[in-house]
Amino acid sequence: MKVYLGLDGGGTKTDAAALDEAGELLARYTGGPSNPHSVSWDTALTEVMSAIDGLLERIREAAADIVSICLAVSGFSTMEEQAILKDAVQQHLLKRSLPIPVFIQSEGQISLMAALGSSFGTLVISGTGSICYGYSPDGSCHRTGGWGHILGDEGSGYRIGLRALQSVMRSYDAVLPATAMTGMIMEEYHLQRISDLKEYIYHSSAAKSQIAAFSKLCIQAAEAGDGAAAVILTEEAEALGGTAAALLRRNPELTRLPVVLCGSVFRHSPVFRGLFCERLQQSGGKLAIVDGSLGAPPSAGAAQLARRLVGGQAG
Repeated sequence: MKVYLGLDGGGTKTDAAALDEAGELLARYTGGPSNPHSVSWDTALTEVMSAIDGLLERIREAAADIVSICLAVSGFSTMEEQAILKDAVQQHLLKRSLPIPVFIQSEGQISLMAALGSSFGTLVISGTGSICYGYSPDGSCHRTGGWGHILGDEGSGYRIGLRALQSVMRSYDAVLPATAMTGMIMEEYHLQRISDLKEYIYHSSAAKSQIAAFSKLCIQAAEAGDGAAAVILTEEAEALGGTAAALLRRNPELTRLPVVLCGSVFRHSPVFRGLFCERLQQSGGKLAIVDGSLGAPPSAGAAQLARRLVGGQAG
């Protein structure tokens, strides 16, 4: 039996999967965040190695059958950064007597592979952060968005969470009407007063993933009919839809390929997903939009690519 490993690292978690040669899932392991822009570079690499070790422990008896590994870790974007990641993983595996090929791909490629069985198409991610990728059969790669939580991240969990926090404080000041998000946040975070939110956010030096976690309450409030939460989701879905539409407008060949939606915001918010799809379809043509959450996890897509790449196959 041949075994292939895949790893998907991001700002919230690191997910690793092992598949056999028939594509059957053998094991998964989930660890902490490994995006070096969410945690330190040392922590990111430590989390990647920890996830690999956790997965190896779960397939200990099949370790001798491992053929290759493919990784996609958000934040390791440049060739230099990917070279650092690849070298670190190779050295780590050699210490465990696993001299196997290590492939580095993008989060877009592994997510498309997981959803479609192909690495060609458009991928829109709305998780802790957001980004749009387009992969053409000619091998070219295109992108819009993905500029991080300061310069971009429209339609992301971070942006939605941040706007939810700002809305409840402006509601407290009576600038905005009352919102159900106030009580939901107080209950979830055990606050005596919503003004205590200031101490929680600033004194805890809240990380990007912690801010993004508030998006869950915004989504719940919007689904229950809260006006302030609905405005946030509507505007952020519109913004991300505009980013995706720009990608397709600049690369018309992508309109003939599927558009895959991935990430926690799409997964947990039918309202957001519907608004985004409506905005994107307005860009022209009849697009085939696929819900990526219904397929295999991106880590399994990475393992599928590990099998294809070691065999010299393209997407």
